Amino acid sequence: MIPKNRRPLVLGVATGLAIAATFLASHAQEPGRRTRAEFMRMKLEYSKQVLEGLTLEEYPKIVQGAKALKKLSQAAEWEVDTIPDPSEYLAFTNEFQRLADELAKKAGEKNIDGATLTYLRMTMNCVNCHKYVRREAR
Repeated sequence: MIPKNRRPLVLGVATGLAIAATFLASHAQEPGRRTRAEFMRMKLEYSKQVLEGLTLEEYPKIVQGAKALKKLSQAAEWEVDTIPDPSEYLAFTNEFQRLADELAKKAGEKNIDGATLTYLRMTMNCVNCHKYVRREAR
């Protein structure tokens, strides 16, 4: 339960997050190529949305974030042209997309433990992929 004196603050933060999520969702659908930094920032924002959904057990927010993450992973910006042999990178991408689908499914089933575990696996996939890309891009 949120104390009465904190409710306006929580409502303000929630409203701000909803506005930001709406902006990011519409921005993700705009044509044109973004910089890799912009793309990764969007990915981070959707990941935060999923984490917020998990902590508050707001299943629609988890589903929306998971679907947005998968859509981002299918965009051209996801490709890293500096990697000599992209086969392992493609394996990370395929696993990320599979985990995004699983996350949305677990949230749709209102399985908070399953969704949380899938989010953790997705995060581990991201960290491992970033390590791989940094190593291969040298």
